Amino acid sequence: MTGYGDARLERDGISVFVEIRSINNRYLKISPRYSEPLGALELQIEEEIRKSISRGTVSVNVKITRTCQADNYQINLPLLNSYRDQLRSWLADSGDSQAVWSDFQTLLSLPGVIQDTSSESEESVLAPLVLETLSQSVEKLIAMRVREGKALSEDLLSHLLTIESHLEQVIVRAPEVVKVFNERLIERLNRLLESQGVEVEQSDVIREIGIFTDKCDISEEIARLKSHISQFRMILGQDASPGKKLDFLTQELFREVNTIGSKANDFEISREVIEMKASIERIREQVQNIE
Repeated sequence: MTGYGDARLERDGISVFVEIRSINNRYLKISPRYSEPLGALELQIEEEIRKSISRGTVSVNVKITRTCQADNYQINLPLLNSYRDQLRSWLADSGDSQAVWSDFQTLLSLPGVIQDTSSESEESVLAPLVLETLSQSVEKLIAMRVREGKALSEDLLSHLLTIESHLEQVIVRAPEVVKVFNERLIERLNRLLESQGVEVEQSDVIREIGIFTDKCDISEEIARLKSHISQFRMILGQDASPGKKLDFLTQELFREVNTIGSKANDFEISREVIEMKASIERIREQVQNIE
């Protein structure tokens, strides 16, 4: 299902913004984007997302910014003094003027003179801050998906009602199929007897009607179809993650309806079957988006 959530938190000079989006997908696919490499934390982020989301294409954007503070950088005075003493010794031996190394900016740019102390404290702050921000954004996304899920549930229930309505027409029509076959069989036999003078045993007629009745009996399929519809409603209303179960039940709904159409051998029932298949196909499309 589709959804969106974002959150921003700041702590100890670090600002973290997390934006997460999801669109429909039968499977879970996570597409991350980070403003900087986060190492092992990237795996933690994906693990946290998988705990809450099992379906959909999820795009997650993590942006980290830092506010420089006065005590974040310090001059390594012992190292700077060492550079100075070595330069003085070299200049004394070479006879060059001290003006060669008197540029203060050049001295500060030497390796190790300026120390960034922010990274030392950042390790204990960054990971918890990112995960907390992620958690808030995921909560917002899930809230949106829940609202969409309620609307989707109502749509699925309306399709079930449509299927049940057409199924009732099938139930009413089913006994008439055997009756019509009986009438047509007797009519054909009567014409045959009149034109050919052939005699047909009554037992043979009864046997043919019995064989046809067995072939077009759809009572078991109707019972299973009703059961699947009942289970569909129950799972939709009670299961926290019903997607895969409903996907399976949708396949069973289609299987039973398809069998009814092939066994009934009746135009009226076939018309109802077509309508039920259309509703099941709409259910199939929607179910693939359910968590």
